[in-house]
Amino acid sequence: MRTLLDTQVPAPAGGAMPDISKFLATIRQRFSLSEHEGDLIASHLQEVVELKAGDYLVREGQKVGYSSLILEGFAARFKETAAGERQIMEVQIPGDFVDLHSYPLEVLDHSIAALTPCKIARLPHRALTQLIEDHPRFARILWFATMVDASMHREWLLNIGTRNGMARIAHLMCEVYSRSEVVGLTDEGTFRFPLSQTQIGECLGYTQMHVNRMLKKLRQSGLVAGSGQVIEILDWDGLKELGEFDPAYLYLAGREG
Repeated sequence: MRTLLDTQVPAPAGGAMPDISKFLATIRQRFSLSEHEGDLIASHLQEVVELKAGDYLVREGQKVGYSSLILEGFAARFKETAAGERQIMEVQIPGDFVDLHSYPLEVLDHSIAALTPCKIARLPHRALTQLIEDHPRFARILWFATMVDASMHREWLLNIGTRNGMARIAHLMCEVYSRSEVVGLTDEGTFRFPLSQTQIGECLGYTQMHVNRMLKKLRQSGLVAGSGQVIEILDWDGLKELGEFDPAYLYLAGREG
C-alpha cells in the first residue's frame, strides 16, 4: 500500500484545484490533516458547478454518482409531503459535504437544494472509491462526517420535539453561528443566517407568522439584533442558555487522527 508521502497529487480534470479550505477547517477540528492530504482530496474533485437559489443539488429518488461539497453559499436538506409541505432537516454551510451517504446508498430518500446562490464541487464516486482504497484513513475521516450529520439530525428532533417558542430559534441560531465560526464566516458575533421566515418555520415546525413574532421577541430581549439574513448576537451566553445549546453534538473538539 502506498503511503501519503509517496503519493503524487494528481492534476484535477478541470484544471486548477478548487479551494476546499472551509471543508479542511472543519475536518481539522477533529483530525490532524496535512496540506498534502488536503491537496489529495481537492485533486479528486472533478467538476465545479454554480447554482441559483432554489436549484436542486440532488432530488429525492435521484440516482447519484457523485457527492457535493459546498464551496460557497448555503443549502438545505429536506423532505416534502405529497401536498408540497416541506420539512427542512439540516442547514448546509460552506465546507459541508452534503451527501456523502449517497456513496453507499446511490439513491437518496430526501432532497437538497440551494438556499442562496451556491458554488459546489463534485466528487465522483468512482474517484472516491480510488481515494479511500489508496488511502484508507480518508474513509474514517469522511465516515466521521456522515456520523456528525446523524448526530445533528438527533439534535434537531430534540429541538423540535421538546423546546418551545424562542428556544427553538435560539438553538438554530447558535448552531449556524458555531459552525460558521469554524469556517471563518463570523465577525465579532455577526453572521449570515440565510433563512427566510418561512424557511425558519420549515426548520422548526412553525408558521411564518409565529416565526415573525418569535424573532421580534428575540430582538426585544436584547439577545440578538439585525433583520433579514444578517444577525448580530449581543449576548452569546444568554442565547445559548435560552436554546439549551451544547455544541458537543457537532464534534468540533480535536481528535487523534
